[in-house]
Amino acid sequence: MAITYLIPVQPSVWAFTPAPAGSVELAAPFDASPVHRNRVAAILALLGSAASASRPHTRLLEIGCGAGHVAARLARAGYDVTGIDIHRPSVDAARACYPVPRLAFDCVPVSAVDLQPYPCLVLTEVLEHVRLWEPMLRDLHAAARPDARLIVTVPNGWGVTEVLCRPSYGLKRWPVGIRFVQAVKRQLRTRDLTTADPGTPHVHFFTLGRLVRGFAAAGWSVEAWGRMFWLWPAWETFFSERPAPPAWAARDFARSQRLPPRLAALWAFRLVKAPAPRPRP
Repeated sequence: MAITYLIPVQPSVWAFTPAPAGSVELAAPFDASPVHRNRVAAILALLGSAASASRPHTRLLEIGCGAGHVAARLARAGYDVTGIDIHRPSVDAARACYPVPRLAFDCVPVSAVDLQPYPCLVLTEVLEHVRLWEPMLRDLHAAARPDARLIVTVPNGWGVTEVLCRPSYGLKRWPVGIRFVQAVKRQLRTRDLTTADPGTPHVHFFTLGRLVRGFAAAGWSVEAWGRMFWLWPAWETFFSERPAPPAWAARDFARSQRLPPRLAALWAFRLVKAPAPRPRP
């Protein structure tokens, strides 16, 4: 089945978000990353296009917030954000790094949170880590309010970056493997920016079709979506501390907007609860 038949709306065409002038952010390495910077921009674009001028989607819950970088930028954009994660060191790091207004962090599972006060839920770079990802989406569908939006970002599991990272994900299943991966990263001069947990391998490698079918099976439909990058994330993954010409990332992003969406490195979606099927007469 062609992807165009699975998704009823055309993907958005986004422009590359360049680095901010000067170091105005609280965590400059995160904002220096074209991948993370444009991921936040995509989330804000999806949030903004869902809200009216009165911004009804003020309260946000980020599920699996990690070190809090995305939650902090959503708070700075004017949203009232709560970030949750089950990894205590990541939550502690988020609290230490981001003592900013309209932002709170808690170390709890999503099952312990009342989702009714939140018009919008954010799940960015999480599903690939969750073995039971479809039950998770079904649980969110059951607990969320009827008008809730769910923002999801996911890497292409068969893109260049994910294929190159496969061996490291396998090694992260064991403590000795985690230490080996960390040693290799030190040699490559690269580091993780999103979490304080070094043992978080990807356990799913999604195609675009597999994702959209999973959304539908859990009761969600795609209201808006887009894609980002093609080859650039591989450079950031393996050489994040080594400078590269800024134009490289911008050109790669622009190329991703012209390529078939299934080839992009990252996808972002805004999901709504699918209407219940009408009973047959």
